[in-house]
Formats: sequence, C-alpha cells, structure tokens
Amino acid sequence: MPVANSPEQKVKAAHEASETLDRVRALDTRLPDVGELFTASSSGMYSIPEASAVAPLVVKQNITLPPLGLEHLRNWKSDNSAGIFPEIERAFFTVDNRLYLWNYMERKDIDTYEESHPIIGVGLVKPKRDIFNPDITHVLVIATTLHINVVAISFKRSPSGATQLTFYRTDMFTSTSGEIISTIIGTKQGRIFMLSKQGRVWELDYRREEGWFTSKCSKKACPGIANYTAFLEFTSEPCIAIAVDDEGRVLYQLFEDSSIQVTHLGEDGLSFKNIVKNNKIRTAARLMCPSFVDVNDFKISWIQPTTPAEAKSYQLVAVTSSGCRLYFTYYSQGTKSKGVPNTLELVHVRTPPPTLPESTSLSSSLYKQGVFIAVGKKDEKQIIAVTSPDIGKMSMLGARGGFSEFTNCLDINGEVISMTEMSTAEYGLNELAAQPTGSPRHFLLFTTVGIWIVMKQRPVDILHHLLTINTVNGIVQPTYFQTFFELFGDVNSSALCFQLICSTSNISLNTDALQPLATSTDAVKGATQLLETLGRSQSTLSHSVTYSSRHDGLALFISRLIQPIWTKHLLSQKIDAGQVSYNSLLSRELLISTQQILRKLQGFMNLNVTLYPQSESRVPEEHSLRELHDLVLLLSDVISFFLYLLDNNTSKVLMSLKPETRERFLSSTFKDLITTNDGRSISSDLAFGIIDDTLARYGNLDIVIDILEKHCGSFCDASDALLYKAYKQIEAAKGEVSAPRARCALEESLQLLKRIAIHIPYEKVREIAKSYLSLGESVLAVELVIFCVKSREPTHASSSTEFPAKQDDMESMHLRQPFYNCLFDLLKETMESTSISGAQKSQAFQVVFGVDNVDLHHYLYNQFINANLGPELIKLMPPRLEEFLQSEPHTIDRIELLADYYRYTEQYEQAAYTFGWLAENSTNVPRDRQIDWLTRASVCAKSVSSAAKQFEMLTLQKQIDTMMTELRGLS
Repeated sequence: MPVANSPEQKVKAAHEASETLDRVRALDTRLPDVGELFTASSSGMYSIPEASAVAPLVVKQNITLPPLGLEHLRNWKSDNSAGIFPEIERAFFTVDNRLYLWNYMERKDIDTYEESHPIIGVGLVKPKRDIFNPDITHVLVIATTLHINVVAISFKRSPSGATQLTFYRTDMFTSTSGEIISTIIGTKQGRIFMLSKQGRVWELDYRREEGWFTSKCSKKACPGIANYTAFLEFTSEPCIAIAVDDEGRVLYQLFEDSSIQVTHLGEDGLSFKNIVKNNKIRTAARLMCPSFVDVNDFKISWIQPTTPAEAKSYQLVAVTSSGCRLYFTYYSQGTKSKGVPNTLELVHVRTPPPTLPESTSLSSSLYKQGVFIAVGKKDEKQIIAVTSPDIGKMSMLGARGGFSEFTNCLDINGEVISMTEMSTAEYGLNELAAQPTGSPRHFLLFTTVGIWIVMKQRPVDILHHLLTINTVNGIVQPTYFQTFFELFGDVNSSALCFQLICSTSNISLNTDALQPLATSTDAVKGATQLLETLGRSQSTLSHSVTYSSRHDGLALFISRLIQPIWTKHLLSQKIDAGQVSYNSLLSRELLISTQQILRKLQGFMNLNVTLYPQSESRVPEEHSLRELHDLVLLLSDVISFFLYLLDNNTSKVLMSLKPETRERFLSSTFKDLITTNDGRSISSDLAFGIIDDTLARYGNLDIVIDILEKHCGSFCDASDALLYKAYKQIEAAKGEVSAPRARCALEESLQLLKRIAIHIPYEKVREIAKSYLSLGESVLAVELVIFCVKSREPTHASSSTEFPAKQDDMESMHLRQPFYNCLFDLLKETMESTSISGAQKSQAFQVVFGVDNVDLHHYLYNQFINANLGPELIKLMPPRLEEFLQSEPHTIDRIELLADYYRYTEQYEQAAYTFGWLAENSTNVPRDRQIDWLTRASVCAKSVSSAAKQFEMLTLQKQIDTMMTELRGLS
C-alpha cells in the first residue's frame, strides 16, 4: 500500500474525500425550489401525518398573559389595533387611548403608553438614516383619531438576555385629516406606508428639522392606477391591504374587488412608480382551477411578498377567504427574473388543505417562506390548519414529484388575534441541510389568553422526538423508524443520525421557549443503532462504486456541516495610511462551532471501529470512510492553524511571505489548503512564518514545537519546525565565507531533513535540492531526493525487473514520480554544469544508480533517452541498463542505443548482430541510415577477436555486404 503519511498522499486522499462530498452534495444542489414544483396550473396534493411526532408544526409552549393583561384584553374589540412585534419581543393591543405592550419572552407585566386621543393604528418600522442617534433602533408610529405620532425606540439586550425598551418623544407628528389609519408598515430603508379604513394609501415622512414650507412630519396620498368603466367613468375600489417586500423595492395593494396593484419603489427603495393593476385575477384563477374556484364566491383577503430563497418564479402569494393560495409573478414570460417589475401574472393556484373543512371561512392567515397557517371557524369551533412543503419528497424526487405538502391542525386556547414568525432563525428551504447549531423556525400566535409558540419541526427535530419516545434503555426498534427513513430517504436519514450524534448544541423540544434541550444520551445511542441497522441499506445515489446509505449519509453530513466555510476565502487585506492589516472573512464563532462538531464526529468514528475501520483497506467503502475520517481530522487541524494565525501577529506573518505566496493565500480557501499540492505548499510557507514569529518570542525551538503542536495539530508540528531549522542552516551556509563551515551546515541540514523525509512536501524537496545544487553540492541534492523517495516506497519495495511497478504499487509509483523527475533534472543539470567537479558528478551518479530500485533506474533511463542523452547515459555505465534497453517497447531508437551499448562495452558480436537486425528490419527509415547501421555492423563484426567466432563473423560480413550492395543499388 502507498505510504499514507506523506504530504502527497494526504493531499490525494483529501482530494478524493472532497470529490465524495461533491458527489453526495447533489442531493442538496438538485433540490428544487417551491416554484419549480408547479408542474401544472393548480395543485392540491397533501399528506396528513399519522402522529404528532412527525407533524410539520407543533405547539411548543403557551405563555399566559398576566392577570392585569387579561383584564385589559377583555376590553379589546376586534376593530382595535393588536399584533406582535417580534423585533422587540412585545405583543400589543389598544383600548381607547392606551397602548398596552407585553414582554412575553420575559413574562413581565403589561406596560402602558397613553395618548390624548383614541389609538386606532400602531406600526413598528426601521428608522430612516441620519435622523436619530445610533441608540435608536426602531420607530413606533401611533395613529390616533386626530394625529399620527412618531416615537423613537431604543431596544437593548443585556449579556444576561434581559431586554430594555426605552421610548423617546420626537415632536414629530401630523394630522390624520379625518383618515382612520388601520395599517402601518415600513421598508428596510425607513419609508412608512399607511392604509386607512377609507381604503386610501398614504406615505408618512419625517425629518430632523422643519423647513420653510415643511413640518418635521407630513403625509401624502399615494397615487393609484385608475379603473374606467365602458363609458369612461372613473371608478375606485377601496384598498383593503398593503404589503412591501423584504428589500423595500415593491409595494403591493390589495383592493376590495380582489385586484392587486404593483408599485416599484426603485432599486434603492426611494422612488414610487405604479407598474400594473391586475383586476382579472378571479377569471384567471377560475381557468387554472375550474373544479374549485367559484367566481361568485371568490375573495382575496391577504397578500404576502415572498423571497428568492423560497422560489424565483413567483414574488407574491395571495390567500382567499376560503384558504386558497394564489402565486403571482411580476415578470412577464420571456423576461429576466430580476430588475424592475413589468406585470402581475397568476402562475399557480393551490387548493386549501384537507384539514380545513369545506365552507370554512378564514378569519386570519399567515404565509411565510413556505409555511401556511390558516385560522377559521366551523360550527363555532376555531380551526387552525398549518401546511409546509414535503421536503423529503422534494429531495428524493425533485420537480417530477410535483408540489406536495404536509398538513396538520393545532389545538390552542383562545381566539387568535394576530400571528407572525419570530426573527430568530435564518430561513433555508432545505431543512434537511440545516446546520446543527442553527435554530428551528418559531411562530407566535397571539390569542385572547396569551402567546402560543409554534415550532416548525425540521427533520432532525422529528427524528430526535421519535428517538426520545421510542428508545428504551438505550435500545430502539428499527421498525419504528422505517417510515421515517422512507419519508426522507435512507441517505438523508443517515445524515440526520450523524447530526444528532455530533450535536454540540440544542436542537430538540423543551419546556423553555427558545432554548431546546441538548440531545440526550439515549437519542445518541438510538441514532447509532439506526446507522448499524437501517444504515446498511444500499445508497440510492449513483456512484461508480456501490456504497451504503450510512457511508453516503456521513459524507452528506460532513458536506453540509463544512459548507459555510469550505469554499470561502479566509482573509481580506486592508491598507490604511500605508499600514497593512488583515481580517478574517469567517466568524470565529462559526469556525469554533464547526471544529467542535468535527472533533465530536472524529471521536465517534474512532470509538466505532467496527463501522469505521482505522487501518487502510482495499474494500472501496472502508477505504472511502478512512479518507473521510482523515479529511475531518485535517480540517479540524487547519481551523486551529488558522485561528492561531489570527491570534498571533497575522500581518507580520503574512508580510514575511513572498508577495506571490501571500497573494495565493489571500485567494485560497480551506478546500484549497487541504486538497491541493499548491495549498499544502502555501501552508508550509505560512508555518515557517508562524514558527519564525513564535521563535522570536520564546527563543527555544522545543518550546515552539510544544506550542505549535498544542495549537495547530498536524498542520504545523515538529516536522515543520525541523524543516524550518534546516532552511535556516541552508540560508546560513549561503552567507558563510568558510567553505568547511558552509559544508558542515549543509550536511547538518541534510541530517535534519532525513529525519522528516516522509513529511516534506515535494515542492519543498525540489526547492531545497535546487539550493544544494546552486551551492555546488549535487551529492547532497540527490541524497535528499533519494531519501524522500525511499520514505514513500511501499513496505514491499519492488525488486522486480518489471517496469512499471506491479499493479499494487502503481499508486505509490504515481506519488513518487515527481521525485523521479526531480532526480533526472538534478542529474541533467549536474552533467551540464561547468562549476561542479568531475569527481562530484561521478559521485552524484553513483549515489543515484547505487540505489537498489529498479523502478527508479528504468524511469531515469527512459528520461535520458527522451532527452536525447542516450550516448551520455551509456558512458555512465549504470546498472541494469542492458536489461532496460532489451525490454519493451522495442523502438528503433532504443534498439540502436542497445547496439551502441554493446559496442561501448566491447560486446562486438552482439553489436554487429543488433546493427544488422536494425538495417534488415527497419524498412521505413532513410536508406542512408540503414547503410550507416550496416557500416557499423561490419566494423563490429571485424572487431570480434575470438578465433571460434571468426567463421560466423565472416558469414555475417558477407550478409552485410550483400545488403549493402542491394541498398546502394536502390539509391
């Protein structure tokens, strides 16, 4: 087997492991977005989970209003303002002129804010730039019957997690002008749009100072797109809902007649241009879904902009009063899906879920990033139906599986007043690939009794829940989990098992609101057993080699874990006033959390040797598992190496590199450093810089070695320190005046290098050998390379005369080949050098060809011949040259060289016959060359001195003369 500890073998194994990760990553990269599942104009495929443990959304916790809050809420009326501000962790409702704010996360009493007139509308928006001081995080807009007031808010969180909310009066207000403002929304740029119950849309503006003709706060009506009847009479439907997208680029308006208007707010979010108003949605929906949509009972009640993370083919979802979802795009067919909207077209109709009984009229709904929550009543009973995409089906079948969702009902107390999603989790459609350290999505339902926290269960949460309830004394019954593996696929399910096993954070249900419990020991044991049983099944991913789902699940887990850091650049360079500084492009928290999980995975694989063998194996799966294990170890160590670099004079270390090396590092990724020879070379140069800096501080190489091995692992260890010391000795020799002392320093450096030969990367070996040669020490140069070759030879080094090596050694031969090329270059330069003595040249060749390595000899002979240095090679008389020249391929040049070898070694009889054979059998060469061969054959035949061979040579001479006459006669 090839030596596994050489840098070249580590890079090769890491590269192969990386390719394995790339292959399994196809499960994630081919996952369609929701829009790509629209294989027809309408859909209605749903699945209802058999048990709550696998339901997509589950009630996690109820937080009851304090008694005083319940008392105030009894006075609240449905036409009063109420809602949830997750950004400041407050629920609110208004009664008369009082605004009640409740800190539901800290379960505190109700805070009250009073106005002089009844409050009819409340909105929380982002502040405009350059208006308030940096402490102001939000703006609360409060609309009363007479005025609209702008209140500045400072929201702060202490290290303990407690929050503080401070209000600041701004003296910014304007008159309502009789408008009853019911809805207030804002964009990320700080613009504020308001909707009145009269059905008009307004924009509220505020500024730091009053102008000559402007106050500090004002409002203006937003122009609409007029509708005209057949007789050109102007008609205006009242607007009943408004919404803006996350980027603040598009404003949507929903009208009483279920028409929707699109307004472009500019790429910078600061302009206003009406684009289109679609008032034919009812007809389009009926055509797309005739079996469900009734034009006489069709009313759109809610609109919700979407993001490209959910789908690129639509930008808006509208919900009808019956729970039907309508998907719209604002790009016409054939135009690019970016830039300024140019239309509003209905692209898909989604029928209500079966968990909503027929004829149910919704009182409220929420659609957010694929999750749909619908609240309605049937026979005076509140029904809360929820849906979410079937991510397992999407992963396994892709777009051909169509649009399928899970749906279930939530059972909560109290009438729902408002719903929203908490802003704690970053959205990703592929929850199978959710990072272990991430948090699941949570939704808040504000009811007449308090707040209900609903969790969107990721597949890993479902698996953990199933393991928790089905594991007894650390033992699971695999049959209980067969459905789960079928639901999400064996490979994905195995990856989720690894996610539970290696979790270092909270990922499951708990009694606390947002701090789930860490994975239990029983869950880890259960997940391990699932890998041992269900994980044995054959992977459904296509490979040239058949692997188990457990193998591909491990690769998929690693791929998902390291994806945020694997291909990202590491450092950025900044030059300020002539000073260069470097900053990490990856957060320390992300690096550390990733490393912790990698180390936990490494420990798990080390403990389970029956699943993950620790020795080299020819079995493809075992060999691949070993490569994945080593990749995990290497990446963990390179993270330590990088963190140590960040903590120790980063700028000084990088400036110590050659400019081209520094630029290569700045454009490198962790993947580059681990899986490419250039990356390992860069790492070696960085290690030198770190060692140099550390040695300057501690002054003792042994201390430096201890520090580096502690902080950098295998990526910068004792071998790097010894290599650094050898480099310094070579540099010292270059400046040494005394030749004996210079020679002594070089010999000492060689002894150090021999100790770590297996760990020296090829690029460094070549560089050092060239340094030796430039100092006239060709013998030291070839000795170093030969020692590195020997350290990379298989344990059963070949003594066979076959070339190339035996099949089992081909991989090792491939790794040694660069060193063989280096030896040839050294010998060639030595041969051509005029500054190296003849004795040194002779000794260098003796060292190389004195090595008992047939593969090396034959390879070098071939290189000499290819470089047209065959005659010089013959003069060197290396061992086994004759057998090499006699071996295949039997080319004309090689046979001619063999004949020259016989003549040079005075084997005239063999030389004569060989030259003669060339002339007789080489018909496609010029006649002059054939005649030359015959001439040399004749000379060699006449040079045979043995009396016993004279008659034979005389006969050969006659044959040569005959062929010569024939060839000359043809000319």
